[in-house]
Amino acid sequence: MNIDLKAIRMQGALHGMRETRDADHLIVHSEQSLFAIVWAALENTPEKLAAPLGPKGPGKLVATGVAVDNAWVVDPKSQRVLLAREGEFDSIDPWGQVQPQKIKVPGLPVGTFAAAVDSDGLHVLVVVVRDINPDVSNYAIALADLTSGRLIREGTIGSGADLELLWDGHFGAWVIGDTSRGALWRWDGQRPAVKLAGPAGHVHSATFAATAEGVIVSVIAAKTAGETVLVIGHAERDRVVWADPATLTGSPVLMAWRDPARPLWACLAQAGAAQQIQFRDVGGKLLAEAAVRPGVHLANLQWSVFPNRVWGVGIRALAAVALSG
Repeated sequence: MNIDLKAIRMQGALHGMRETRDADHLIVHSEQSLFAIVWAALENTPEKLAAPLGPKGPGKLVATGVAVDNAWVVDPKSQRVLLAREGEFDSIDPWGQVQPQKIKVPGLPVGTFAAAVDSDGLHVLVVVVRDINPDVSNYAIALADLTSGRLIREGTIGSGADLELLWDGHFGAWVIGDTSRGALWRWDGQRPAVKLAGPAGHVHSATFAATAEGVIVSVIAAKTAGETVLVIGHAERDRVVWADPATLTGSPVLMAWRDPARPLWACLAQAGAAQQIQFRDVGGKLLAEAAVRPGVHLANLQWSVFPNRVWGVGIRALAAVALSG
């Protein structure tokens, strides 16, 4: 397996990235704006330069006034950007061919921190803040029906850690994953959510992937002897079936993401100041790795909608990883 890794330093702080279904077309949240960019316009940026977006560089301005608590997502059906504002969603064609629209959702609060959309593009799940008392709050869940404008709040889910959202087409329900414990909830948007427990042991990180076989949970954990292990879980309707832990050798792995199409894991590893992107099989075996060049720091990876490609996002970095062989 061969890895071609290209990392670009960016002038502005990056807060997130999503793909459209057209090859190389990305929506990037940089500073207080969303931009539509083509990767080919960025990948030849010289290593010593930081790439700008907007008027001074590639990228079409999609939206302004976008804070880190304005959650947004790309509708897989219409390919429009759905951007949460107070009491509404902005529905935006990122390439400017169709005029923006506003979809009223009364009660949608100021401050949304993640979003996911179902396969029909009719419902958006968002992470919101729930106040417990004047000094304590946590993350909670709400569902926006874009056809009726109704906002449905889920009353039982709460977490102080980041929540990962996805639509599970296998069971036709939402999955809300706790990235700090590997636990998850299933919710159909009507009945109370069902919590599925995470694995035993000390969890470092957890990610969640929707596959043809259902949702796969990938947990990086520590055994009592100190070894780092990959624990893989298959989320059934009412429980998670956990495989035996697989010991990970090589540079310490921070997080692992499962390819939605096959049993292959992209991992972010770090030893000191040096980062590597690794690829491992279901048993944790290291298949290939590539070093991230000095001066570029990645915080997250995500598999592309196109085969054999992974995206990396850092606070001021964007990377593409292509696999071959």
